[in-house]
Order: sequence, then structure tokens, then C-alpha cells
Amino acid sequence: MRNLIPLKWSGLILLFGIPTILNLIACRVAIPLLDAQNMFPVEISYFISVGLLVLVPMFCGAIFLTVREIGSADPGEILARMRIRKMTGQDAIWAVGGFILLSLTSFLIAKLILPLTGIDATPFFFRSMPLDEIHFWIIYVWPVFFFFNIFGEEFLWRGYIQPRQELLNKKWTWLVHGLFWAFFHLPMGLDLIWSALPIFFILPAVVQIRKNTTIAIVIHFIFGAFGFLALALGMVH
Repeated sequence: MRNLIPLKWSGLILLFGIPTILNLIACRVAIPLLDAQNMFPVEISYFISVGLLVLVPMFCGAIFLTVREIGSADPGEILARMRIRKMTGQDAIWAVGGFILLSLTSFLIAKLILPLTGIDATPFFFRSMPLDEIHFWIIYVWPVFFFFNIFGEEFLWRGYIQPRQELLNKKWTWLVHGLFWAFFHLPMGLDLIWSALPIFFILPAVVQIRKNTTIAIVIHFIFGAFGFLALALGMVH
């Protein structure tokens, strides 16, 4: 495999900026447009808009950029370049520790800080939560969106960008990466960013330390799945 070429600031801004613009279009144009048709719940408008306009292009774009960079479409080489590899025992410990830290910090923000500031962390596109019998079918179509949510973000952010970004930002990669990732979510609302603040920095930090994107995929998957299902089933409010 070829040696990695460090990202330049212009490239970093472009790689985060394009998905952010697409996310802005999806959240501020496509979702309201679809929701105004009253054909299905706003959650489905969210899945369609953000899924097709943002996450699927991120997933495909990450693979395309990786293939172009390494000059090979071999799946093994693509995964190796993205640092997606089998977790060791130490990696598993970091995954568990990262998940616990993420859960604790998110809980403290949700239960202690947000109530004091009057912030409602529930996104505008989860208006039907918790799901009643009429809307329960949303859970069955959610996995398709969730697949591209996890792998679209992890392939591009931690898989393609972060290894090259580490050559640019060095020890501060996790911080810069987290700020850009938070900015990507800005079209979804500032309240959401405050509630999701821990994940923006914990995932890139763990990946930077362990050099294994699989850890981020595992943490992101478990935390994201639990968060959605807990909201949908009324376990949290």
C-alpha cells in the first residue's frame, strides 16, 4: 500500500464541507418539503432526505476516494487503508471503556446540564417519538438508514479522513476532527450538538490512540442503536 499523503487544510475543509452542505440541504429543504406533503411521518422524511442526499453519498464517496488513492478495488486493501481490522483484546477494552465513558458523559449532559439550560435535545425530525401503534412500523425501515448512518460516517470520517488528518494535525487530530464533525451536524440543530458533544471527541480520540476504525464502528453502532430504540420505545424522553 502506498504511503499516506497528509491532508492539507483546504482538503480537510472540503471533505467535511461538502457533506455539511448536503446535510444542510437535506435538513432545511428536503425534509420540510417531504413533510409538507403529509405522505408519511417526518421520521421517514428524515431517513429519505439525509439517507439519500448525505449518508449514501458519503458511503460511496469514501470507497471511491480510497480506491482512487490506493489504486485498487480489492476489499481487503480498502479495509486496510481505512484501518478497519479485527479488534485485539486491548481494542475490545478500549471499545468497552469508550462506550461507558460516552454513555456516562451523555447521561450527565442529558440529565443535569440540558435541563438547567432549557435545551430540548430531541431533534425536530423525531416528532413521532415515542412511537405509538400507528407509527411503530418505522422501526422496521430504520435499519436500512442506520446502516448508511454508521458506515457512511465511519468510512469517511474515521476510515478515509482521519488517517491522513493525523499527519496534518498530529496530537490535536481528535480535537480538530471532533469540531468538524460537530459542525457537520449543525443543520440538525444546535440543541442536538450540545447533547451529542461527547461522541464528537471520544470516537476520534479512541481511533487516534488505537489506529483501529473498527472500535469506532462498534461504539457508534451500539450507542446509536440504543439511543434510537430507547427513544422510539419510550425508554427515554
